[in-house]
Amino acid sequence: MMDAKMKGMVMAAMSALCLILGIMGAMGSTWLVPEEEMEGMDGGTSLTSQWAEMDTKEMGASSESECEMVADAFSEEEGAGDAECDGTVLTMTVSFSDLCDDGDDESCDMATGGMIGTIGMWAGIVCALLITLTMVLPMAGVDAMDAVPENVTQIATWGAGALMLIGMLGWYFMLPDGGDMSLGMSGWMAGAAMSMGLGSALIGQFIEADE
Repeated sequence: MMDAKMKGMVMAAMSALCLILGIMGAMGSTWLVPEEEMEGMDGGTSLTSQWAEMDTKEMGASSESECEMVADAFSEEEGAGDAECDGTVLTMTVSFSDLCDDGDDESCDMATGGMIGTIGMWAGIVCALLITLTMVLPMAGVDAMDAVPENVTQIATWGAGALMLIGMLGWYFMLPDGGDMSLGMSGWMAGAAMSMGLGSALIGQFIEADE
């Protein structure tokens, strides 16, 4: 058992972590990464696209302008996606929806899963933002959130973690079978955000506080 002030501070901290980690996870580009390192190349997938990065010096390019020529050639290919250079490092990105339009069934599943994951993560982030504000602002003497109905606050408390969980499960179950990819940093951050959100809700619901 903890006192009411300590309980509020713990819940506020967990909600803030849920918010920050949730944003980092949702916007991250490493939900999946190769299990084994690829020589001379890096890559991964976000919720909506897959990407690969390589140093064009290994292809004979010696300047950014030569890298740009490789990027332009890649981008001109139908369904190849986008490419850009940072010095001689070439980053190629293609969305799952574009690959789905080209008739790739696995990419269609990834696009659907990514949409579910994106909706779930950002809905949870909105809930986490609301809860964080309703907890932190009163501690600073600001009563701007007093008008928020209590039932809305209760729903948002559970919604932050629960919606992220639904989004992550929807994304996971749409992943193709097999493959050589494993969960990357963005996925782990999303999972941590979900855990923080649910943990905060559980503390608020089941741990009593001394007045």
